Amino acid sequence: MSERALHRELGLLSATMIVVGGIIGGGIFFTPAQVARTLPGGGWVLAIWMFGGFVALAGALTFAELGAMLPDAGGPFVYIRRAFGERAAFVYGWMILTTIASGAAAAVALAFANYVGRFFDLAPLGGVTGVAVAVLLVLTATNYRGLRLGAAVQNTLVLSKLAALGALVLGVILLWNHTPAPLPVASAPLPPLATGLAAAFVPVLFSVGGWENLNMVAGEVRDPARLIPRALALGIAIIMLCYLGVNVAYLHVLGRDGMAASTSVAADTAIGLVGSLGGTLITIAAMVSILGLVNVVLLATPRIFYAMAREGLFYPAAARIHPRFGTPHVSIAMLGLWSIALLLLARSRLDWLLNGEVFADWIFFGLSAASVFVFRRTMPRQPRPYRAWGYPLVPLFFVAASVAAVGSAVVSAPIPSAFGAFSGVVGVIVYALFARRWKATEVAAPS
Repeated sequence: MSERALHRELGLLSATMIVVGGIIGGGIFFTPAQVARTLPGGGWVLAIWMFGGFVALAGALTFAELGAMLPDAGGPFVYIRRAFGERAAFVYGWMILTTIASGAAAAVALAFANYVGRFFDLAPLGGVTGVAVAVLLVLTATNYRGLRLGAAVQNTLVLSKLAALGALVLGVILLWNHTPAPLPVASAPLPPLATGLAAAFVPVLFSVGGWENLNMVAGEVRDPARLIPRALALGIAIIMLCYLGVNVAYLHVLGRDGMAASTSVAADTAIGLVGSLGGTLITIAAMVSILGLVNVVLLATPRIFYAMAREGLFYPAAARIHPRFGTPHVSIAMLGLWSIALLLLARSRLDWLLNGEVFADWIFFGLSAASVFVFRRTMPRQPRPYRAWGYPLVPLFFVAASVAAVGSAVVSAPIPSAFGAFSGVVGVIVYALFARRWKATEVAAPS
């Protein structure tokens, strides 16, 4: 074996935990309220989450073939580049900066600010917008200066969110018969079903994405043809049991109306279950989890712009490494500052941020999945340790679901979707104007 070969050391447990850790972020602490606001009853709420689980499983099985076939690739950027060319890959990276990662960071920072508002009067700090901006500034500065704090936050993240969600579900099970029936809430919205399903699909997909993290380490999984599909299926099953259990808990304690009217659904559920102490504890756990998700975006995503610049596909300064801190500081600053700008442009509307993120993200999820068909035709002899189960129907289902996700975002929030489309057009123009110049000044890799 060559010295550069990857060592296949990851077993089923490790691979499954990568799937679980990649999907469970902070979304489950706030997106269920977004879903409830768009649907008329609890049955529909649970049904849309189950459908989201099937979409996630189809995506995981499709991406598993890509990850096992190109274990050194680095994710959708390379799949799109090899299947559809540099222009498409650049637009993907551009949209990551202008809409996808920045929209996710802004949305989650705003959700964090809503939870902070349970403890403090935010008016002197500029309201939820002021707190969200402060969070983005602090975490951008932290990652600008190095990875140490980012690593500390992430070590806390997985345990806190799993413990909080597990305690919430267990508490509802133990106190099921002692929980009073939820009362109707007069202010709870009650939208029509047709448009409601489209709107509900968006926050669900925001919460179930992340299975592609296993792709990054597919070349290090033992017996990938056997373990990758098992890890994906088991990981998605754990996720959906967790998500469905949490939504059952929310519905049992708050009801559909209470969920729809809540700005901090996990905390309100805990308060209804065990009182203010439980609400405080779950709020703290939710805040830690949500804060960690913002940190992940600001820590990891700038490396995409750094890599693009190193390959002559982006503004050359994005490849600069800070001489003291050793970070891609220009890329980090670009993402952090644009996340703040996007938050302000969206006027701190969480639904706008979620819709804009899903609109752009799922275009490229679908395009990445479609590369499976391209590679089957253009790279038929490429070793594939794992082949997508159910090919071609499962990948086709996922591509169709991606199209439906984009359409749902357009129907439920045409303005953010139009902004995302405009951003993509600008990306095409930027590539046409500057790609040759960037190639000429491509940053040489260190010897």
